[in-house]
Amino acid sequence: MENAEYHAMTSHQSCSMLKVFYRDRTHYHRQFVTGEDPQPDLANKPQVIVGDLAHQVLLEKKDVGDLVAFYPDDCFKSNGTLNPKPAADFRERMQLQGKTVVKDDLFKRVVGVCNSVMNDDLGDLINRLDLTFEEPIFWKDNTTGLDCKAKPDFMYIDQRHVSIWDLKITESVSPAQWPRVAKKMLYWMQDAHYSSGAAHLYQKPVEFTFWVVESVPPHRVVMYQFDSISRERANEAYTSTLRELKICRDENVWSEDWEDCGQMITLDPWDVKAVEEELEGFNGETIKA
Repeated sequence: MENAEYHAMTSHQSCSMLKVFYRDRTHYHRQFVTGEDPQPDLANKPQVIVGDLAHQVLLEKKDVGDLVAFYPDDCFKSNGTLNPKPAADFRERMQLQGKTVVKDDLFKRVVGVCNSVMNDDLGDLINRLDLTFEEPIFWKDNTTGLDCKAKPDFMYIDQRHVSIWDLKITESVSPAQWPRVAKKMLYWMQDAHYSSGAAHLYQKPVEFTFWVVESVPPHRVVMYQFDSISRERANEAYTSTLRELKICRDENVWSEDWEDCGQMITLDPWDVKAVEEELEGFNGETIKA
């Protein structure tokens, strides 16, 4: 199934759709029910380009040379910057040929990511012949009856369990930074959604792993998983989200609870650069608040 056909199936709930609903019901309604708002187009962002090309090379086994094109000299001004009109025309022509136009720095980042992965244990995993790559799965949620879909990057099924791996391309794989990214991007929702789908289909325990690769040198590769308690917490939030979505769809009511009442705003002292108050300690001494 082509990506365009898969993403057009808004009758089936994907992880990205559920994230929109979790953050804002009204935005979900306008994007996926009425179609009033188009989905944001992030395709031209450098980080998205690097990630998409790396996925195609590593998971779809495509040659990077067949995927990219470089701006010719007539797309640049005399000072070396891109000339918008000819550059846009060239991108449009290349898009019709299925190619992404990149500058040298982005191309080097893609090659660096792919080389790093293939020299890592992840490369050995990707080269296994008993895995399925980017095959969509479809199921009906047992609790809500909602039709759902997911597209695992790569997956392994045996007699005992299911293993799902997801490839993430990011600027830093540091434990001090990437977990914050994972929380901000609601990756726990992805774990819960994909794991639910595999459990529905195969009736087996599901293990979910993120392989995270730096898009910039030194292109380190790190494996991340949510711990067992976090996965339980995520699954509870995920099932609650599905139930709320089912109610909204059945009742056709998409407003948030906070929309119908006035809201109070609290200012903390530091919000207005207030002088710290002095408090009297238990021993009679004066202390700073």
